[in-house]
Amino acid sequence: MELKRFDLLWRSSPAETCLHDGAELEVREASLDVGGPRAERYVVDLARCPQCRQWQGPLPLVYEIMEDFGWDASDIGGFAVEGKPATAGLELGGAALPWAAFGEQMQGGQMQGVQEASGGPVPTGEEIRSLGQTSATWEVAQAPATWIKQEIGEEAGEAVLGYVAVVHGLALARWTDMKAGAPFEAEELGALVRRAAEAPHPPAKPTRPRQVRVREEALASALRPELSGLDIDVEAGQVPLADEALGEITSMLLGHSAPPVFAEESEEEIRAFTETATRLYEREPWARTEGDRFLGVKVREDGDWFFANVMGQIEESPGLSLFSDWLSVCRFVHNQRSPFLALAEEFGLAEELGPLGEMAGFAPADPLEAAGGLEALSLSERDLLHPLDAERLGALSIDPPVQRGPVGGKYPVPVRFESGAGPVAPRFSLEAYRLVAEALLLALERRSATPVTSIKTTLEIGGTEVSLRYPSDGTERPWAGPPGYRLLLEGHGEDLHSPSRIPKGERLVIEAPARALYKDVAKALGDFHDQIYEATLIHEATLREQGRAASPARLWDDTASRRNPSPRVGDLAELSRPGGLEVEIGGGAFELRVEEALEEAPEEIQIGWASSG
Repeated sequence: MELKRFDLLWRSSPAETCLHDGAELEVREASLDVGGPRAERYVVDLARCPQCRQWQGPLPLVYEIMEDFGWDASDIGGFAVEGKPATAGLELGGAALPWAAFGEQMQGGQMQGVQEASGGPVPTGEEIRSLGQTSATWEVAQAPATWIKQEIGEEAGEAVLGYVAVVHGLALARWTDMKAGAPFEAEELGALVRRAAEAPHPPAKPTRPRQVRVREEALASALRPELSGLDIDVEAGQVPLADEALGEITSMLLGHSAPPVFAEESEEEIRAFTETATRLYEREPWARTEGDRFLGVKVREDGDWFFANVMGQIEESPGLSLFSDWLSVCRFVHNQRSPFLALAEEFGLAEELGPLGEMAGFAPADPLEAAGGLEALSLSERDLLHPLDAERLGALSIDPPVQRGPVGGKYPVPVRFESGAGPVAPRFSLEAYRLVAEALLLALERRSATPVTSIKTTLEIGGTEVSLRYPSDGTERPWAGPPGYRLLLEGHGEDLHSPSRIPKGERLVIEAPARALYKDVAKALGDFHDQIYEATLIHEATLREQGRAASPARLWDDTASRRNPSPRVGDLAELSRPGGLEVEIGGGAFELRVEEALEEAPEEIQIGWASSG
C-alpha cells in the first residue's frame, strides 16, 4: 500500500521530508476537523508536501485529542483539513494503514489490517517468482503490541492482545500487519512476505529475497513449506531490525508505556516472585507496620544497603516501595504537599490564602519531582500489563494470583516512575523484590506485637543472606570518610522577620560527627539560640544537576515529626560540592557550607558564634 494514496498521513515521529518523494515539507497553520462522537475543530501546525500536496502530521497530536475527550481510534470516523474531507492513513515504521482500518482493529472486529485494506489478493507464487531476486536476508518477527477491546461477540467488553507482524528489509520495514487475539500463523506470515516482495512500502522496490530469518526454529520449520516454492530459504536467528521496528510500533500504540518486566525473566524466577508477592498481599504486612517508618535492607554480605517502605496503612495502594539511597527517601518524605494547601487549590481558593498561598509556590510540585523517581510493587489488571508481559504470563499459565478482598484478580508488578520521563524500567530485580518480601514476612511471623516496633535480624532466604533493620534511620550504611566536619551557617540582613536570628556579618560554626543526623544538628541549633525555632534543610543544586527538576528539595523539614528520615552530616559533605545547601529559619534562608573535614570528631555536636570576616 502506497503512503501517498492518503490525503492526510499521520506519522509516528516528526519529519522534515516527504516519505515517498523526499521533498522538503512546508509547515503551516491549518484547521483540522476531527469527526468523533461530536465534531471538534482544532487549529494546528501541519506539514504539507509541495509536490504531492499531501498533508502530514504528528500522530501524538491525534492521541492528545483522543485523550482530551476519552475517545479511542474507533470513535474517530474521519478528518478534514481546511474544511475539505481528507482520507487519512497511519504510518507505522514505514508501513501504511488506513485510519478506518485501524479504528476497526481497535474496535475488535475481524482484523485483517493492511491485507484487508489493500483490497487485493495475496500475490501468487508465479507472480513472486517473476520478480528479480537479491542476495538480501529479510527479517520477519511478530509480537503483542497493544490491547484491543472487543465490541462484538461473546467476548464483548473484554480486552484481547493485538499482535503486530513486520517484514523488514535491509533498511526499512517492507510490510506491517495487525491481528487480534492470537499470533500470526506460518501461512499468514508467508502471505506477508509475498506482499512485501510484490508491493513493498515506498521507497522499497518490488523484489524477492534470497533468505528470510525468524526468531524461533519451530516457526522457521513451519514457514519453510510456505516459501520453498519461491526459492526463498528460511533460517532461525536474531532479528534486531524487525525487533526495533516492533518496539517503535508498540511504543506508538501504547503511548508512553513502561518497558516489560517479565518478558525476559526465567520461568523459575517469575513463578518464585509471583508466589512470594501473593503471600505478601494475603498476609497484609501493612496492618502490622507503620507507614512513616522505613526498612533498611541488605542482600548478601557484600551488598549495599537500600530501603523499603510498606504501603497500605491508609487509602494508598498496598505494596512495597523501594529506594536505592537514603537521600531519595528524605526528599520523598519531606516534600509532601500540605493537605491544607492542596485542598485549597482543589476548591479554587489558593489566591485567597494571602501569604500562605504565596508560600505554597516555594514548595516542589510533588514528592516525585523532588525525589526524582519512585519505585514500588503494585497491583495491575491484566489489560494494563505490557502486552509482552501479558503474553509471557499467559504462556506460563499464571492467572491473577491475588484473589482476596478489593485487590482480587490482579497481578503484582514492579513499576517505576521518574520525574520528566514517566514510567521506566524498574531498577530493582524481581529477585530483590522477592527477597525483601520473603524476609519481611518471616521477620513478622516471629514477632507477636502489633504494630511491630523493631526488627534487627539477618535471615537466610533460599541460600541468600538478607539483613533487615526496622525502623531504619539510614545509618546502617558504612561510612568510610572523615570522622567529622565543620559546617558554617552564614547570616545576612534579608530575613523577612528577624535579622537578629543570625545577624549580617555573623555566622554559626558547627562541628559534628560525620555519622550524626542533620535532625540532631537542627535540635542543637534550637537549643543553642532560642530564636532558631526551626532549621529546615534545603538542597538547591542536586536535582538541577541531574536534569530532574528546577525546584529546590527539602532534605529535612523541621516542622514535621522528628521520627521522619534525616540525612547524615557526611551525606551533606557530598552534596555541598559545588554548593546549594540552605537552612530555612522562619521566612529567611541562610547558606550552609561544609567548610572542612575534621581529623578528630567531637563526641557531641558543638556550636559557636564567629565573625564572617
